[in-house]
Amino acid sequence: MNDRAGTSDVGIANLRFARSLVGELHRAGAAVAYVCPGSRSTPLALAIAERAGLPHEVHVDERSAAFHALGFAKASGRPAILLCTSGTAGANFLPAVAEAHRSRVPLVVLTADRPPELRDWGAPQTMEQRSLYAGFTRWSEEAPCPGERAAEPGYARALARRAIVEATGPSPGPVHLNLPFREPLLPTAIEAPEAVDEAGDAVAPAVEASLVDHDDLLRGLRHARRGVLLFGPDAWDPELAAVVQSAAAALGWPVIADPGSGLRAGAAADAAVIHGADLMLRHATVADALAPDLVVRFGAHPTSASTAAWLARHPAAQVWLVDPAAGFRDPQHRAAITWRLTPREFCRIASSVESPATGEWLAAWQGAGRLAQVVAAEEIAFDSRFLTPHVALELWRRLPDGAALFAANSMVVRELDAFAGPRAAPLRLLANRGVNGIDGLVSSALGAASALRVPAVLWCGDLALLHDVSGLVAGRMHDADLTIVVCNDDGGGIFEYLPAARTIPRPVFEEMFAVPHGTDLCGLARGLGWEASCVDSAAALAAGLERSLHGGRHLIEVRVERAANTAFHASIHAAVAARLKREWAP
Repeated sequence: MNDRAGTSDVGIANLRFARSLVGELHRAGAAVAYVCPGSRSTPLALAIAERAGLPHEVHVDERSAAFHALGFAKASGRPAILLCTSGTAGANFLPAVAEAHRSRVPLVVLTADRPPELRDWGAPQTMEQRSLYAGFTRWSEEAPCPGERAAEPGYARALARRAIVEATGPSPGPVHLNLPFREPLLPTAIEAPEAVDEAGDAVAPAVEASLVDHDDLLRGLRHARRGVLLFGPDAWDPELAAVVQSAAAALGWPVIADPGSGLRAGAAADAAVIHGADLMLRHATVADALAPDLVVRFGAHPTSASTAAWLARHPAAQVWLVDPAAGFRDPQHRAAITWRLTPREFCRIASSVESPATGEWLAAWQGAGRLAQVVAAEEIAFDSRFLTPHVALELWRRLPDGAALFAANSMVVRELDAFAGPRAAPLRLLANRGVNGIDGLVSSALGAASALRVPAVLWCGDLALLHDVSGLVAGRMHDADLTIVVCNDDGGGIFEYLPAARTIPRPVFEEMFAVPHGTDLCGLARGLGWEASCVDSAAALAAGLERSLHGGRHLIEVRVERAANTAFHASIHAAVAARLKREWAP
């Protein structure tokens, strides 16, 4: 690409982003725009001028413009857009923004900005704008520069929808979007909006809906022939299983359930739950063949990267979120509707649907899922070593009815997602899947064990254990009942699955990413008042669990060779792919 083409692409990206943002603000409810002239805001000003049906006024004074917007929004109850260029222009909006905050008036403030590489480097007309209205907004965000991967039109539309929802919520008020643009601000030739942006209008605007709108919900479900129910890691509800089964049966849809959802063990683990989803959706032929037209998401974003990739692979599919808090847990920026319902409420309504789905749709998912699980189990049984997939199967199969399993982040929760099959006995699985850190896991498991008062196991890696050595101290001080199963591969095993492991020189990778520590974990635990043992087989782990789950503080160490473990995962996935290609047909 030559330099001229490259700069032209920047201008095209700027205008496309601006048109997507402004168009969605208008569709989602913005009633009018107040524009203050300036250079850096050119793409946004042009997008407002082009937008049919969106009234706009141009004001030379930012302070006056802001109070005009305030008065309109206060009197009408409808959100107003307020636009300015970079620098001190946005500072002149502050008095009106502060008033909107206290008076609960919906404003959407757009401040154009120079790109981050110019901020605080002495560039003209540049100042810190991200925190201009700190303490006075319902929500604020800075977008990436258009043209960057995250700043695609889909993100612009999602950003606009959220801005309107936040500004018009139960406590209305101002929202601030800081929008940096690189030069050239516009393309050399400006095409009509329809040629650049309106193709994205096929994505329905996101709306909030409540229980009283369930007729719309039923209509949407009745039109979906290839639907999927997707439950994230925090959808757990002890009474959810029965209504999920009823909804899945009525709809004829498969259920993808994160292990933390509570739907992978006990009464919930019925035939509609696809336990092999993570394994089978890794493979392009399966992921392509199982193209949905509607995905209904419950809870947080799924742990499984292959499930997330499958969803991203099908951008034409409509996505609904079910969230009683009407949150924005939508990192792919796909949600067309957020239903303000609990999962139980949604599933009860869905249970009354006469679905147009065919039996072949569910059967295709079930066939692929079962085959993937069978192949993985065969590979694990055939291998005489004791590696992390073996540990996953042993814990999932052998923990007693009603036990609690706390799964660490990084690889542990992923192992369970991939290899945990149907389990008839109830098992409560917990995981810290909010920000997904590996810190505080021993302490979290201790707290969960004290609350649940059932046999409890924490499964973690060596680095997660070392991150919370003080948790071992706390366990001794409070005479806790907990068993810790720690897979020790002497470092950060998850990094072995990332591209860095194949591109960075091995000595550098070991020092900077793997971080081998050489710590005697059993010795560490014994020194802090825990009973500890090291096991190297399924039988030894089973015997260790039998002893430990009667009470007290126990650590069971499984030493794992990191390279062998990584290669074993690759061989399992290769075997699954080969069998799916040979034996599965949609």
